Amino acid sequence: MNHDAPGVWRLFLEEGARHGLKPAGLGARDTLRLEAGMRLYGNDIDEGTNPLEAGLEWTVSLGKDFIGRQALLAVRQSGLSRKLAGLRMLDRSIPRHGYEVVDGGAAVGTVTSGNVSFTLGYNIGMAYVPPTLAEPGTRFGVDVRGTAAPAEVVALPFYKRPHPK
Repeated sequence: MNHDAPGVWRLFLEEGARHGLKPAGLGARDTLRLEAGMRLYGNDIDEGTNPLEAGLEWTVSLGKDFIGRQALLAVRQSGLSRKLAGLRMLDRSIPRHGYEVVDGGAAVGTVTSGNVSFTLGYNIGMAYVPPTLAEPGTRFGVDVRGTAAPAEVVALPFYKRPHPK
């Protein structure tokens, strides 16, 4: 065990404080990446996700040849069965990973990530829903402990840092 680590940590914080450095844990990092609309592998994307449904088409060049190109072109041609949507909760409920998205009393999707957004002042999440429900302004519910908490689809990212003038 390294007994100097606490001393190094303390020194790092003391020296960094002059420059505005503050410690941030994994929860803070997860909230910031969610506010930025960044997908997290294992939550929002995995080996069963294609970049078209995840809103990541910009990461592939379908005009070039690569492994999987034909599969993506086929998906594009046949249409998506689901699409990742940004959610703004309309009450104080917090959408959590794995919660069901409900519409008309039926489960229609799944929340992949969600949390309180301290930057925005309301709770946010991302969920896979049918493409017809993925348009900004669309409303549905998120099953939070047996209650369909109201949510509205919003464009991703939730937050963009203002550009300096």
